[in-house]
Amino acid sequence: MEQLTVDQFGRIEIPEKIRQQLGINNQTKLFLKVENDQLILQPLKPELETYYEDGILVFKAEPISNPETIIDELRTERINELTSW
Repeated sequence: MEQLTVDQFGRIEIPEKIRQQLGINNQTKLFLKVENDQLILQPLKPELETYYEDGILVFKAEPISNPETIIDELRTERINELTSW
């Protein structure tokens, strides 16, 4: 547990280590609730942007991890499946 201080404007600074662990940056929106006399902060998941383009429903969102890593993992998995016959 970390000790934080509220500044004169009511702000607290979330330590960098925790921000990195949770994927929080200066654009992240947080949900705040009070439960049992505790403040609970949760990162809000960005809403998916949906629209139609040339009659096709398109979902626009940020990847949750590096796309190249995902592709490499899937490629390795498929190669292993093919070579294990």
